[in-house]
Amino acid sequence: MKSVQLIKKEDIGFLYLNSPKTKNALKLEDMELIRDILDKEAKSDIYALVISGRGDVFCSGADFSEIISIIGKNKKDKELQSNDMSKLCDAIQNFPLPTVCALNGSAYGGGVEIACACDFRIAVSNIEIMVPPAKIGIHYHPAGIKRFLNIFGASATKRLLLTATKMSEKELKNVGFFDEIINEGENIIERAQDFIKQCKELSPEAVRGMKLSINDILMDGLNIQSLHSRIKNTLESQYLERQLKSIKEKILLVDK
Repeated sequence: MKSVQLIKKEDIGFLYLNSPKTKNALKLEDMELIRDILDKEAKSDIYALVISGRGDVFCSGADFSEIISIIGKNKKDKELQSNDMSKLCDAIQNFPLPTVCALNGSAYGGGVEIACACDFRIAVSNIEIMVPPAKIGIHYHPAGIKRFLNIFGASATKRLLLTATKMSEKELKNVGFFDEIINEGENIIERAQDFIKQCKELSPEAVRGMKLSINDILMDGLNIQSLHSRIKNTLESQYLERQLKSIKEKILLVDK
């Protein structure tokens, strides 16, 4: 049984964490596989990606059996600010297509960061989250802290990291973690698919460019040259050409 599955349906990619017996804890090879999938699918014909998990838990973070390798205990000083979970979440956040985290259950540790790295979060009811590095004695990597700050704000981020307490659905709703909580009996994957389908009708160049620019700004990494290139791509796109032609035709009809 594959620990990570990719299924394509109606031009959307569905990436499943598929180790329900271990609460979808991620090994190093799982993180590398997901990054490879993201790299490949960024160039495919899908227009959006949904990330979800099998079982009752979305993701419990990094597999504890590999925790020393993941946190970078034996790395050089200049490498300590990043680790494999950080690289995975960077890859998710930098994926050029819209992403939806379909939280099929609660999330812990790096699983929370994966959710924060996605553009949107839809969840089943009665979930909780917890980020426990302080219990282990780990300083969470800075890119992850920045992602938490962008989603939760300073107060809730401090509570998550400095007290390692669980946050309930009600608390998460209050800090804006969710874009939507589905009703009992609804299918989380079907709802995620319906939530993101409107992107299919929009300019792919505009959606890709603005997503990357928004995330660059959020992470304090906006490159002016990249911004200009994204704007240029939209101005030179066939989508814009068709839309301007349509607008022009409508104006002519009104004038008549």
